[in-house]
Amino acid sequence: MTVSIVARDPETGRLGVATASRVLAVGVGVPHLRPGVGAVAVQAGAPRRWGTLALDALRAGLSAEDVAAVVGRLPGADAAQLGIVAADGGAAVVSGPRVEVEVSAAWQEDVCVAANLMEHPGVAERTVAAYDASSAQPFPARLVAALAAADEMGGDLRGRQSAALRVVDPATSSGETRSGRPLGGEVDLRVDDARDPVGELRRLWDLHRSFQHLLRAMNPDGLYEDLAHIEAALAITPDDLTTVGAAALALTRAGRLHDATPFLRRLAAEEPRTALRLRRLAASGRLDSAAAGAALQLLEDPPG
Repeated sequence: MTVSIVARDPETGRLGVATASRVLAVGVGVPHLRPGVGAVAVQAGAPRRWGTLALDALRAGLSAEDVAAVVGRLPGADAAQLGIVAADGGAAVVSGPRVEVEVSAAWQEDVCVAANLMEHPGVAERTVAAYDASSAQPFPARLVAALAAADEMGGDLRGRQSAALRVVDPATSSGETRSGRPLGGEVDLRVDDARDPVGELRRLWDLHRSFQHLLRAMNPDGLYEDLAHIEAALAITPDDLTTVGAAALALTRAGRLHDATPFLRRLAAEEPRTALRLRRLAASGRLDSAAAGAALQLLEDPPG
């Protein structure tokens, strides 16, 4: 079946769900989130529509515990599991007596974990402990770290197949926390089918962090320019071709062809159409013709 962690970041009000299971595309049906309202994980025998039902009830003013009580009285709830965290930090878990073992559930202010069909008991408690221990990390990273702790205990008895991470910002107009710090942006990462889905989810989270730096590296015309953010992206994902390409173009535009050379050569080695891209950038005026010509000449000359 599934293990899911549902949480709220009290500093930012962000809500998140991380989940893993031995089913195809667990991210399609388990996580349900609504900014400023709450987050819910729907698993085991619970119908997906119960996620919407639970969020509607939270929006109507019910507490997480009240919602769990309502869901627990629905037909079929004896075989269902739901993790519920409200926007005010209240948390609760529905875990019916007919959910397939090993079953565990744990909750405290701002976080809950629901697990079923696990190889070992105590997965939920271990997952919450890992979440608490990672408090110095960004909120999405904490969710992934907690999910990895569950995976290290064996995870789903049937094996591993998919994982997902979803995070939403609160419904605010300013885009900032009360302390004035910017929110982190929404995250929606899904591993639908993989041998190591939690490991792949970690890799995608790194790519997401790197991509956020690349977005900040762009000037108003959409051209890579801010080298500090590009260096930050390279520190996270040095082997990602998008990041390598951003470094190559930004350094070429800055007239630093010597520094751009290793990035240009690597990009051309892995993407043979790099020269065509440079010519089109020059033709469109998005890269200085002289800089493009120098880069093209460099690619034509053998290394040495």
